[in-house]
Amino acid sequence: MASRIPQSFIDEVRSKVNIVDVIGQYTPLAKKGRQWNGSCPFHEDKHPSLFVEENKQVFNCFSCGRSGSVFSFIMEKEGLSYPEAILFLAESVDMPIDSSISATATHQVDATTQAIYQLHNDAQRLYQHTLLNTTSGEAALQYLHDKRHLTDDIIKTFGIGFVPDDNLLLSYAQNQNLAPALLSASELFLTNSSGEQRDRFAGRIVWPIKTERGQVVGFSGRALDKDNSIKYMNSPESPFFTKGRILYNFDRAKNIIRQTGTAMIFEGFMDVISADMADQKVGVATMGTALTSDHVHQLAKVAKRILLVYDGDDAGQTAARRSIELITNHAKSLEIGVVHLPDNLDPDEVRIKLGLPQLAQSLTQSIQTPIEFLVDDAKRDKNLSNQAQYLQFLKEVMIILGRATPVEQDLQLTRISKEFGTSKEALQAQLAQTLQQKSNQSQVQSQRLTTRDDFYGEPPQDNYYDQLYEANPQFKNTVSKVELAERALIMAMIKDPQVMRRVKSTAGFAFVHSDYQLLMMLAEVYQRDHIGSFDIAKFMDFLQKPELNQKIMAIDRLFGDLEVKDEAVSDYLRLIINDAPQMSRIDELQRQINVAKQQHDDTKLVQLTTELINIKKQQQ
Repeated sequence: MASRIPQSFIDEVRSKVNIVDVIGQYTPLAKKGRQWNGSCPFHEDKHPSLFVEENKQVFNCFSCGRSGSVFSFIMEKEGLSYPEAILFLAESVDMPIDSSISATATHQVDATTQAIYQLHNDAQRLYQHTLLNTTSGEAALQYLHDKRHLTDDIIKTFGIGFVPDDNLLLSYAQNQNLAPALLSASELFLTNSSGEQRDRFAGRIVWPIKTERGQVVGFSGRALDKDNSIKYMNSPESPFFTKGRILYNFDRAKNIIRQTGTAMIFEGFMDVISADMADQKVGVATMGTALTSDHVHQLAKVAKRILLVYDGDDAGQTAARRSIELITNHAKSLEIGVVHLPDNLDPDEVRIKLGLPQLAQSLTQSIQTPIEFLVDDAKRDKNLSNQAQYLQFLKEVMIILGRATPVEQDLQLTRISKEFGTSKEALQAQLAQTLQQKSNQSQVQSQRLTTRDDFYGEPPQDNYYDQLYEANPQFKNTVSKVELAERALIMAMIKDPQVMRRVKSTAGFAFVHSDYQLLMMLAEVYQRDHIGSFDIAKFMDFLQKPELNQKIMAIDRLFGDLEVKDEAVSDYLRLIINDAPQMSRIDELQRQINVAKQQHDDTKLVQLTTELINIKKQQQ
């Protein structure tokens, strides 16, 4: 539970990040009274059940139960350890990080993974040395010079290398006495049916793939032999390499993106490199896969605007459409632009065929809004001189313009009117008709909502948080009077060390439920190291147990704002001590009832059930 990162550093990170801003990068949040509310990013959440308390810097999902501090959220969402989450957030606010602190997080990686990371770093250095300094790499280097127009400086900057056919890396690994199992786990080698290993990327020019922090975790290789049927090959997915979470060149570009506010998303590695050569050093590329929500969240942390620079072919345009929708859904605050390149060329082709100045101009000046792009895209594969296809085009356009601002609606209708000769008044009338139909459909759908849907659809009140708690059966009538007393007492003990000492000295006292007994012990340890007022976010970071975090959130919601009074503490103690035997009897009766059910002993079942009901009546 304790971290070796200095507490002063953790406290500084905590003071500089706001949980609302952090979570807001993953899911839109709206103010609901004293809390912020949104759809939980950890599960499919049709009715927003995630609440964020800005004053306490904690979150809680009423549906899936996840709860915690800003560190807990990042740990869960990004798959990080506690120290890694601290560094992650520190980097997001540009805090300087001492090397000793960074090393603390690195040590959290297990020895096998660390060995795999080191092997990847060594492989990258070997491959680049082979390319630039050996006869084995001469043909590949000539190809990069003559065909791709890359200089040695660019090759070094991006870590490009070449893998010869002589199992260079395998020989190196064996000389290092690395175990065959580790070599297999690294995914840098292929194994045949006889169990023999060989270099996976033999005969290929390779581009290293790095994490956000610059750790090499894979390669993308291009076959030098034009007759090779497999032109491109990527490292397979593994526990340390997930395509949907890694952006090529993000480690180099992130700081410049943060400074400029703009990120460019390309389809290929060479497109990123070409943009860099054109002095546009904010480029990243997806790993041979579509843009994902994880990619968007990474970029949203550092960028205010995203420019999509995709190929002009059908696949590229389809990718652009999907990316616009994805970014809009997952990062509404991000401005989106679509770069239009000349002659449907990709960026690398523009650089080679038309020159760096043309590429630089296109990347900075030939930018469409998403609406403009989608309207143009609606023209694709249509014969607009055909009346039926033209009307279909207009139908698609009106749906697109339904999401546009009034100004952009006017601009696009003016453009269409001039291009096709249809009066602007007629186009405006069709748009109005489309919007009215959409409104009517929404009203019909609204009328079909259930009572629960109506509840969630109501404008939030100051007590909305309480309303949600009461409106869901799983949150009420499930906690006994004794357990409520236990919760109240635990909160009093956590907030006031004097109450802790009083309870500990009460002869014969013990919590009925083991969770509260555990919380008491942990709270006592916490109080030794944290002098002063109680901070629930810090306490949850100390616990680092999801089930206990959920429990402490439930306790805080009911009793966190109540004043600790001696007479109340006495009542809690008396209730727990007096009712504890009854609780034990209830547990025993539940066990006997289960046995009676299994034995089909109806007489015994009636007797036991009657006794159980009477005891519970006494507790009410």
